[in-house]
Amino acid sequence: MKHAWGLCAVCVGVVLGFAAPVNAAEDAGPVRVLFVLGSPPYHDIRTLPPILEKVLNQVGGFKVTRLEPPQDKPPNDPAHMEKLAQIKRSDYDVLLFYTSQYKLNELQERALEKFLEEGGGIVGLHGASLTFGNSQVWNRLLGAKFAGHIPGTDTLNVVITDAKHPITAGVGPFAIIDEEYKHKFAEVERHVLARFRERPPASDQKANMDILWTREVGKGRVFYSALGHGKEAWENPAWQKLVIQGILWTAGRPKEIQIPKAESSR
Repeated sequence: MKHAWGLCAVCVGVVLGFAAPVNAAEDAGPVRVLFVLGSPPYHDIRTLPPILEKVLNQVGGFKVTRLEPPQDKPPNDPAHMEKLAQIKRSDYDVLLFYTSQYKLNELQERALEKFLEEGGGIVGLHGASLTFGNSQVWNRLLGAKFAGHIPGTDTLNVVITDAKHPITAGVGPFAIIDEEYKHKFAEVERHVLARFRERPPASDQKANMDILWTREVGKGRVFYSALGHGKEAWENPAWQKLVIQGILWTAGRPKEIQIPKAESSR
């Protein structure tokens, strides 16, 4: 396995060509994704990412590199995050964050802002809104900051609020086992794609239901999903479809994809 910056690199297969004209997106090569990982143990950065990477490989057209703590370090080790200050648009199309906690310094903030301004994409999953709590820049780029949830997971009903958006193409209302995240929203424009139909009875928040939204920053795009706590969510086909179509939209290559059927266990 090759390494970039001394880190694990995972190359995810490229779609094979057919005897049809090649469009501009295909001609541009695979979507280059930097999968940024790191969290205290309450978010499993070791066993969950391979679930999504497998589906990306099956769908095809992606090249994924991980930026993660070394295997011999705790899952919230911070050293690898220093590399965010060196992020360049010429190296990646999308930064995919499954992270919690950490801090950003000014060099890292400026690198992320520049990445978006130059046309890059950022996708934040679940704990991404619980990340970089010291940074008003990150809060503004993502559009919100984590504000808590009730203990445990629940079966949550999700409704699509913009069925015509490329990210939600082919996705109808669905149920998912997950945490009912709450947020304090930044004073920036957000385009909401999905909401909870209702929150669990124990929730102390009834008014705001937003859980999926997009933002446009400079020439770049941001997609955030509050969903994605555990294995039940990561194996949910609707979640997978939304995340992958979110990656494609932030990369500037919007299209609907089909999630392969899960292999039946014997």
